[in-house]
Amino acid sequence: MTKTESGSFLRAGFWHDQAEEVWSMASQMLDPEAKSTLVEIAERYDALADSMAAKEAVLHRRESRQARSKDQIASDVLL
Repeated sequence: MTKTESGSFLRAGFWHDQAEEVWSMASQMLDPEAKSTLVEIAERYDALADSMAAKEAVLHRRESRQARSKDQIASDVLL
Protein backbone atom coordinates (compact mmCIF):
# COMPACT_ATOMS: atom_id res chain seq x y z
CA MET A 1 0.00 0.00 0.00
CA THR A 2 1.35 3.38 -0.98
CA LYS A 3 1.40 6.41 1.31
CA THR A 4 -1.43 7.98 -0.72
CA GLU A 5 -3.56 4.84 -0.48
CA SER A 6 -3.06 4.58 3.27
CA GLY A 7 -4.01 8.26 3.62
CA SER A 8 -7.39 7.58 2.02
CA PHE A 9 -8.31 5.48 5.07
CA LEU A 10 -8.12 8.69 7.08
CA ARG A 11 -10.75 10.47 4.96
CA ALA A 12 -14.48 10.53 5.66
CA GLY A 13 -15.33 10.15 1.98
CA PHE A 14 -13.55 6.81 1.80
CA TRP A 15 -15.66 5.41 4.65
CA HIS A 16 -18.90 6.87 3.27
CA ASP A 17 -18.13 5.14 -0.04
CA GLN A 18 -17.45 1.86 1.78
CA ALA A 19 -20.73 2.20 3.68
CA GLU A 20 -22.68 2.83 0.46
CA GLU A 21 -21.20 -0.26 -1.12
CA VAL A 22 -22.09 -2.43 1.88
CA TRP A 23 -25.61 -0.92 2.10
CA SER A 24 -26.06 -1.88 -1.55
CA MET A 25 -24.91 -5.45 -0.89
CA ALA A 26 -27.19 -5.69 2.16
CA SER A 27 -30.21 -4.61 0.13
CA GLN A 28 -29.63 -7.57 -2.20
CA MET A 29 -29.14 -10.18 0.52
CA LEU A 30 -31.85 -12.81 0.86
CA ASP A 31 -30.40 -14.48 3.96
CA PRO A 32 -31.59 -12.50 7.01
CA GLU A 33 -28.46 -13.22 9.06
CA ALA A 34 -26.14 -12.15 6.22
CA LYS A 35 -28.27 -9.04 5.63
CA SER A 36 -28.15 -8.17 9.34
CA THR A 37 -24.38 -8.58 9.40
CA LEU A 38 -23.94 -6.32 6.37
CA VAL A 39 -26.28 -3.69 7.85
CA GLU A 40 -24.20 -3.69 11.03
CA ILE A 41 -20.99 -3.28 9.01
CA ALA A 42 -22.51 -0.45 6.96
CA GLU A 43 -23.68 1.32 10.13
CA ARG A 44 -20.19 1.06 11.58
CA TYR A 45 -18.66 2.42 8.38
CA ASP A 46 -21.13 5.32 8.51
CA ALA A 47 -20.18 6.00 12.13
CA LEU A 48 -16.49 5.89 11.23
CA ALA A 49 -17.11 8.28 8.33
CA ASP A 50 -18.94 10.68 10.65
CA SER A 51 -16.08 10.52 13.14
CA MET A 52 -13.50 11.18 10.44
CA ALA A 53 -15.57 14.07 9.08
CA ALA A 54 -15.64 15.66 12.54
CA LYS A 55 -11.86 15.26 12.84
CA GLU A 56 -11.39 16.73 9.35
CA ALA A 57 -13.50 19.74 10.36
CA VAL A 58 -11.42 20.32 13.48
CA LEU A 59 -8.21 20.04 11.48
CA HIS A 60 -9.54 22.44 8.84
CA ARG A 61 -10.48 25.01 11.50
CA ARG A 62 -7.06 24.66 13.11
CA GLU A 63 -5.29 25.09 9.77
CA SER A 64 -7.44 28.15 8.97
CA ARG A 65 -6.59 29.75 12.33
CA GLN A 66 -2.89 29.08 11.79
CA ALA A 67 -3.01 30.58 8.30
CA ARG A 68 -4.81 33.69 9.59
CA SER A 69 -2.26 33.97 12.38
CA LYS A 70 0.63 33.76 9.92
CA ASP A 71 -1.03 36.37 7.69
CA GLN A 72 -1.47 38.69 10.67
CA ILE A 73 2.17 38.25 11.69
CA ALA A 74 3.30 38.94 8.12
CA SER A 75 1.19 42.11 7.89
CA ASP A 76 2.47 43.28 11.30
CA VAL A 77 6.06 42.83 10.12
CA LEU A 78 5.36 44.93 7.02
CA LEU A 79 3.97 47.78 9.10
